[in-house]
Amino acid sequence: MTWTIWLLGGALALLVAFALLAPLESLRWWATRGAIETRRTFARVGAPAPPASSPLTDRFVVYLSGVGVVSGDGLSLRERAVLDAVATALPSVRVVADVFPYSAENRSLAQRATRWLWTRLDRLRRVRRESLVPKLINVRNILQVLVSADPRYGPTFNAGLAQQVVRSLERHGWTPGCGVGVTLIGFSGGAQMALGASTLLALMGMRVSVVSVGGVFGDDPGLEHIEHLWDIRGSRDLSRKLGPLAFPGRWPFARGSAWHHALADGRVTVLDGGPVHHDGRGAYFEGRRPGPDGVIPAQRTIRLLTDILGDGGADHHTQP
Repeated sequence: MTWTIWLLGGALALLVAFALLAPLESLRWWATRGAIETRRTFARVGAPAPPASSPLTDRFVVYLSGVGVVSGDGLSLRERAVLDAVATALPSVRVVADVFPYSAENRSLAQRATRWLWTRLDRLRRVRRESLVPKLINVRNILQVLVSADPRYGPTFNAGLAQQVVRSLERHGWTPGCGVGVTLIGFSGGAQMALGASTLLALMGMRVSVVSVGGVFGDDPGLEHIEHLWDIRGSRDLSRKLGPLAFPGRWPFARGSAWHHALADGRVTVLDGGPVHHDGRGAYFEGRRPGPDGVIPAQRTIRLLTDILGDGGADHHTQP
Protein backbone atom coordinates (compact mmCIF):
# COMPACT_ATOMS: atom_id res chain seq x y z
CA MET A 1 0.00 0.00 0.00
CA THR A 2 2.84 2.40 0.88
CA TRP A 3 4.55 1.80 -2.46
CA THR A 4 1.26 2.37 -4.28
CA ILE A 5 0.78 5.70 -2.55
CA TRP A 6 4.35 6.72 -3.41
CA LEU A 7 3.86 5.74 -7.06
CA LEU A 8 0.58 7.63 -7.32
CA GLY A 9 2.12 10.64 -5.63
CA GLY A 10 5.11 10.56 -7.95
CA ALA A 11 2.86 10.28 -11.00
CA LEU A 12 0.77 13.23 -9.83
CA ALA A 13 3.88 15.32 -9.16
CA LEU A 14 5.21 14.49 -12.63
CA LEU A 15 1.91 15.47 -14.21
CA VAL A 16 1.86 18.80 -12.36
CA ALA A 17 5.46 19.48 -13.43
CA PHE A 18 4.61 18.67 -17.06
CA ALA A 19 1.59 20.99 -16.91
CA LEU A 20 3.57 23.88 -15.45
CA LEU A 21 6.37 23.52 -17.99
CA ALA A 22 4.10 22.99 -21.03
CA PRO A 23 3.80 26.68 -22.10
CA LEU A 24 7.46 27.53 -21.48
CA GLU A 25 8.87 26.14 -24.73
CA SER A 26 6.75 28.33 -26.98
CA LEU A 27 7.12 31.35 -24.66
CA ARG A 28 10.91 31.00 -24.71
CA TRP A 29 10.87 30.68 -28.50
CA TRP A 30 8.71 33.81 -28.80
CA ALA A 31 10.91 35.82 -26.44
CA THR A 32 14.18 34.89 -28.14
CA ARG A 33 13.34 34.93 -31.83
CA GLY A 34 9.69 34.00 -32.40
CA ALA A 35 8.31 37.53 -32.65
CA ILE A 36 10.93 38.52 -35.23
CA GLU A 37 10.46 35.31 -37.25
CA THR A 38 6.68 35.75 -37.25
CA ARG A 39 6.89 39.33 -38.57
CA ARG A 40 9.28 38.26 -41.31
CA THR A 41 7.15 35.30 -42.34
CA PHE A 42 3.98 37.39 -42.31
CA ALA A 43 5.60 40.11 -44.42
CA ARG A 44 7.01 37.61 -46.91
CA VAL A 45 3.99 35.33 -47.30
CA GLY A 46 1.32 37.97 -46.82
CA ALA A 47 2.75 40.43 -49.33
CA PRO A 48 0.68 40.78 -52.53
CA ALA A 49 2.05 38.62 -55.31
CA PRO A 50 0.77 37.63 -58.74
CA PRO A 51 -0.59 34.08 -58.76
CA ALA A 52 1.48 31.46 -60.50
CA SER A 53 0.22 30.50 -63.93
CA SER A 54 -1.32 27.07 -64.40
CA PRO A 55 -0.20 25.43 -61.13
CA LEU A 56 0.33 21.69 -61.39
CA THR A 57 -1.16 21.17 -57.91
CA ASP A 58 -4.84 21.86 -57.23
CA ARG A 59 -4.51 21.66 -53.45
CA PHE A 60 -1.89 21.17 -50.78
CA VAL A 61 -2.68 18.94 -47.82
CA VAL A 62 -0.72 19.02 -44.56
CA TYR A 63 -1.33 16.10 -42.20
CA LEU A 64 -0.93 16.63 -38.44
CA SER A 65 -0.89 13.37 -36.49
CA GLY A 66 -2.25 12.53 -33.06
CA VAL A 67 -0.72 12.86 -29.61
CA GLY A 68 1.14 9.55 -29.81
CA VAL A 69 3.88 10.74 -32.19
CA VAL A 70 7.39 11.82 -31.21
CA SER A 71 8.31 13.49 -34.51
CA GLY A 72 6.83 14.80 -37.74
CA ASP A 73 8.02 11.76 -39.67
CA GLY A 74 7.00 9.28 -36.97
CA LEU A 75 3.63 8.36 -38.45
CA SER A 76 2.30 4.85 -38.07
CA LEU A 77 2.28 2.53 -41.05
CA ARG A 78 -1.51 2.68 -41.06
CA GLU A 79 -1.52 6.46 -41.31
CA ARG A 80 1.04 6.42 -44.10
CA ALA A 81 -0.96 3.82 -46.02
CA VAL A 82 -4.09 6.00 -45.89
CA LEU A 83 -2.22 9.14 -46.94
CA ASP A 84 -0.49 7.30 -49.78
CA ALA A 85 -3.84 5.99 -50.99
CA VAL A 86 -5.32 9.49 -50.96
CA ALA A 87 -2.33 10.86 -52.87
CA THR A 88 -2.64 8.07 -55.45
CA ALA A 89 -6.37 8.65 -55.90
CA LEU A 90 -5.90 12.41 -56.31
CA PRO A 91 -2.71 13.02 -58.34
CA SER A 92 -3.25 16.79 -58.40
CA VAL A 93 -3.31 16.98 -54.59
CA ARG A 94 0.08 17.29 -52.86
CA VAL A 95 0.04 15.51 -49.47
CA VAL A 96 2.63 16.66 -46.93
CA ALA A 97 3.35 14.93 -43.61
CA ASP A 98 6.56 16.20 -42.04
CA VAL A 99 5.38 18.67 -39.38
CA PHE A 100 5.55 17.79 -35.68
CA PRO A 101 2.50 19.71 -34.45
CA TYR A 102 3.33 19.54 -30.74
CA SER A 103 6.24 21.97 -30.93
CA ALA A 104 6.25 25.61 -32.00
CA GLU A 105 9.64 25.00 -33.62
CA ASN A 106 8.90 21.63 -35.28
CA ARG A 107 11.51 20.17 -32.91
CA SER A 108 10.82 16.48 -32.38
CA LEU A 109 11.10 14.83 -28.98
CA ALA A 110 14.22 13.09 -30.27
CA GLN A 111 15.95 16.45 -30.80
CA ARG A 112 16.00 17.49 -27.16
CA ALA A 113 18.18 17.05 -24.11
CA THR A 114 15.58 14.53 -22.89
CA ARG A 115 15.70 12.49 -26.09
CA TRP A 116 16.97 9.48 -24.12
CA LEU A 117 13.63 9.37 -22.33
CA TRP A 118 11.38 9.79 -25.36
CA THR A 119 13.29 7.36 -27.59
CA ARG A 120 13.18 4.68 -24.90
CA LEU A 121 9.48 5.22 -24.35
CA ASP A 122 8.88 5.04 -28.09
CA ARG A 123 10.77 1.74 -28.32
CA LEU A 124 9.00 0.36 -25.25
CA ARG A 125 5.50 0.96 -26.60
CA ARG A 126 6.36 -0.87 -29.81
CA VAL A 127 7.53 -3.91 -27.84
CA ARG A 128 5.00 -3.85 -24.99
CA ARG A 129 1.79 -2.35 -26.26
CA GLU A 130 0.01 -2.99 -22.95
CA SER A 131 2.52 -0.93 -20.94
CA LEU A 132 1.23 2.36 -19.49
CA VAL A 133 4.64 4.01 -19.08
CA PRO A 134 4.96 5.05 -22.77
CA LYS A 135 1.70 6.99 -22.34
CA LEU A 136 3.93 9.77 -21.02
CA ILE A 137 4.39 10.67 -24.69
CA ASN A 138 0.65 11.15 -25.01
CA VAL A 139 0.50 13.14 -21.77
CA ARG A 140 3.26 15.47 -22.92
CA ASN A 141 1.60 16.11 -26.27
CA ILE A 142 -1.89 16.46 -24.79
CA LEU A 143 -0.59 19.30 -22.64
CA GLN A 144 0.65 21.01 -25.81
CA VAL A 145 -2.87 20.65 -27.24
CA LEU A 146 -4.15 22.47 -24.17
CA VAL A 147 -1.51 25.16 -24.67
CA SER A 148 -2.71 25.64 -28.25
CA ALA A 149 -6.32 25.94 -27.07
CA ASP A 150 -5.47 28.32 -24.20
CA PRO A 151 -6.33 31.95 -25.07
CA ARG A 152 -3.32 33.14 -23.02
CA TYR A 153 -0.57 30.96 -24.51
CA GLY A 154 -2.22 29.68 -27.68
CA PRO A 155 -1.48 32.65 -29.97
CA THR A 156 2.25 32.30 -29.32
CA PHE A 157 2.34 28.54 -29.84
CA ASN A 158 0.05 28.67 -32.88
CA ALA A 159 2.15 31.39 -34.54
CA GLY A 160 5.15 29.08 -34.39
CA LEU A 161 3.16 26.13 -35.71
CA ALA A 162 1.76 28.21 -38.58
CA GLN A 163 5.30 29.10 -39.63
CA GLN A 164 6.30 25.44 -39.59
CA VAL A 165 3.36 24.68 -41.86
CA VAL A 166 4.45 27.46 -44.24
CA ARG A 167 8.01 26.15 -44.35
CA SER A 168 6.79 22.62 -44.98
CA LEU A 169 4.57 23.82 -47.82
CA GLU A 170 7.44 25.73 -49.38
CA ARG A 171 9.67 22.66 -49.21
CA HIS A 172 7.05 20.83 -51.26
CA GLY A 173 6.48 23.41 -53.96
CA TRP A 174 3.97 25.90 -52.54
CA THR A 175 4.81 29.55 -53.22
CA PRO A 176 3.26 32.74 -51.83
CA GLY A 177 0.61 34.11 -54.14
CA CYS A 178 0.13 30.83 -56.02
CA GLY A 179 -3.56 30.84 -55.11
CA VAL A 180 -3.64 27.12 -54.34
CA GLY A 181 -5.81 26.19 -51.36
CA VAL A 182 -4.39 24.46 -48.30
CA THR A 183 -6.21 21.81 -46.27
CA LEU A 184 -4.94 20.78 -42.85
CA ILE A 185 -5.92 17.26 -41.78
CA GLY A 186 -5.68 16.74 -38.04
CA PHE A 187 -6.06 13.39 -36.32
CA SER A 188 -7.04 13.42 -32.64
CA GLY A 189 -5.24 16.37 -30.97
CA GLY A 190 -3.86 17.31 -34.38
CA ALA A 191 -7.28 18.80 -35.18
CA GLN A 192 -6.84 21.46 -32.49
CA MET A 193 -3.34 22.16 -33.76
CA ALA A 194 -4.71 22.56 -37.30
CA LEU A 195 -7.32 25.05 -36.14
CA GLY A 196 -4.75 26.87 -34.04
CA ALA A 197 -2.42 27.37 -37.00
CA SER A 198 -5.26 28.39 -39.32
CA THR A 199 -5.70 31.92 -37.96
CA LEU A 200 -2.25 33.17 -38.96
CA LEU A 201 -2.26 31.16 -42.19
CA ALA A 202 -5.55 32.78 -43.23
CA LEU A 203 -4.30 36.24 -42.23
CA MET A 204 -1.33 35.64 -44.53
CA GLY A 205 -3.78 35.29 -47.39
CA MET A 206 -4.08 31.49 -47.64
CA ARG A 207 -7.35 29.78 -48.41
CA VAL A 208 -7.40 27.34 -45.49
CA SER A 209 -9.77 24.50 -44.65
CA VAL A 210 -9.52 21.79 -42.00
CA VAL A 211 -10.43 18.11 -41.82
CA SER A 212 -10.74 16.57 -38.37
CA VAL A 213 -10.37 12.79 -38.08
CA GLY A 214 -11.60 11.84 -34.62
CA GLY A 215 -10.48 15.31 -33.61
CA VAL A 216 -10.34 16.71 -30.09
CA PHE A 217 -10.56 20.49 -30.43
CA GLY A 218 -12.04 23.56 -28.79
CA ASP A 219 -13.73 26.72 -30.01
CA ASP A 220 -10.47 28.00 -31.45
CA PRO A 221 -10.46 31.44 -33.15
CA GLY A 222 -9.25 29.64 -36.26
CA LEU A 223 -12.87 28.58 -36.79
CA GLU A 224 -13.60 32.20 -37.72
CA HIS A 225 -10.95 32.17 -40.45
CA ILE A 226 -11.17 28.80 -42.19
CA GLU A 227 -13.30 28.21 -45.25
CA HIS A 228 -14.73 24.95 -43.95
CA LEU A 229 -14.32 22.24 -41.31
CA TRP A 230 -15.13 18.61 -42.03
CA ASP A 231 -15.44 16.62 -38.81
CA ILE A 232 -15.15 12.84 -39.28
CA ARG A 233 -16.62 11.14 -36.21
CA GLY A 234 -16.55 7.46 -35.34
CA SER A 235 -19.58 6.18 -33.44
CA ARG A 236 -17.36 4.18 -31.05
CA ASP A 237 -14.79 6.91 -30.63
CA LEU A 238 -15.10 8.09 -27.04
CA SER A 239 -11.94 10.21 -27.04
CA ARG A 240 -13.19 12.65 -29.65
CA LYS A 241 -16.12 13.48 -27.30
CA LEU A 242 -13.64 15.17 -24.95
CA GLY A 243 -13.76 18.27 -27.16
CA PRO A 244 -17.47 19.04 -26.71
CA LEU A 245 -17.18 18.23 -23.00
CA ALA A 246 -13.92 19.94 -22.01
CA PHE A 247 -14.19 23.22 -23.94
CA PRO A 248 -17.04 25.51 -22.80
CA GLY A 249 -17.13 27.24 -26.17
CA ARG A 250 -18.52 24.04 -27.67
CA TRP A 251 -21.29 23.70 -25.09
CA PRO A 252 -24.81 24.19 -26.50
CA PHE A 253 -25.49 27.46 -24.65
CA ALA A 254 -22.24 29.20 -25.78
CA ARG A 255 -23.91 30.69 -28.82
CA GLY A 256 -21.38 33.50 -29.18
CA SER A 257 -18.34 31.23 -29.56
CA ALA A 258 -16.34 30.70 -32.73
CA TRP A 259 -17.63 27.11 -32.89
CA HIS A 260 -21.27 28.17 -32.94
CA HIS A 261 -20.54 30.95 -35.42
CA ALA A 262 -19.05 28.38 -37.79
CA LEU A 263 -22.09 26.13 -37.30
CA ALA A 264 -24.48 28.99 -37.97
CA ASP A 265 -22.55 29.95 -41.11
CA GLY A 266 -22.81 26.39 -42.45
CA ARG A 267 -19.02 25.99 -42.43
CA VAL A 268 -19.05 22.75 -40.41
CA THR A 269 -19.87 19.41 -41.99
CA VAL A 270 -20.05 16.32 -39.78
CA LEU A 271 -19.23 13.02 -41.50
CA ASP A 272 -19.99 9.51 -40.30
CA GLY A 273 -16.69 7.74 -39.68
CA GLY A 274 -18.42 4.42 -39.04
CA PRO A 275 -18.31 2.13 -35.97
CA VAL A 276 -14.63 2.78 -35.24
CA HIS A 277 -12.59 3.39 -32.10
CA HIS A 278 -10.23 6.33 -31.62
CA ASP A 279 -6.91 4.58 -32.13
CA GLY A 280 -5.31 1.17 -32.61
CA ARG A 281 -7.21 -1.82 -33.92
CA GLY A 282 -10.65 -1.09 -35.25
CA ALA A 283 -9.89 2.65 -35.57
CA TYR A 284 -9.97 5.10 -38.47
CA PHE A 285 -6.74 3.83 -40.07
CA GLU A 286 -7.31 0.08 -39.59
CA GLY A 287 -6.56 -1.42 -42.97
CA ARG A 288 -6.89 -5.17 -42.46
CA ARG A 289 -9.94 -6.14 -40.43
CA PRO A 290 -13.49 -5.15 -41.38
CA GLY A 291 -15.52 -3.34 -38.74
CA PRO A 292 -18.90 -4.46 -37.38
CA ASP A 293 -20.56 -3.10 -40.51
CA GLY A 294 -18.32 -5.20 -42.77
CA VAL A 295 -16.34 -2.21 -44.04
CA ILE A 296 -12.58 -1.90 -43.55
CA PRO A 297 -12.20 1.39 -41.64
CA ALA A 298 -9.20 2.62 -43.63
CA GLN A 299 -11.12 2.23 -46.88
CA ARG A 300 -13.95 4.35 -45.48
CA THR A 301 -11.50 6.99 -44.27
CA ILE A 302 -9.80 7.07 -47.68
CA ARG A 303 -13.16 7.46 -49.41
CA LEU A 304 -14.19 10.32 -47.12
CA LEU A 305 -10.90 12.14 -47.55
CA THR A 306 -10.88 11.78 -51.33
CA ASP A 307 -14.48 13.00 -51.47
CA ILE A 308 -13.61 16.04 -49.35
CA LEU A 309 -10.44 16.93 -51.21
CA GLY A 310 -12.18 16.26 -54.51
CA ASP A 311 -15.04 18.63 -53.50
CA GLY A 312 -17.52 15.82 -52.92
CA GLY A 313 -17.73 15.96 -49.13
CA ALA A 314 -21.21 17.45 -49.09
CA ASP A 315 -22.61 14.10 -50.20
CA HIS A 316 -21.92 12.73 -46.73
CA HIS A 317 -23.36 15.60 -44.71
CA THR A 318 -25.03 14.91 -41.39
CA GLN A 319 -26.14 17.27 -38.64
CA PRO A 320 -23.67 18.18 -35.85
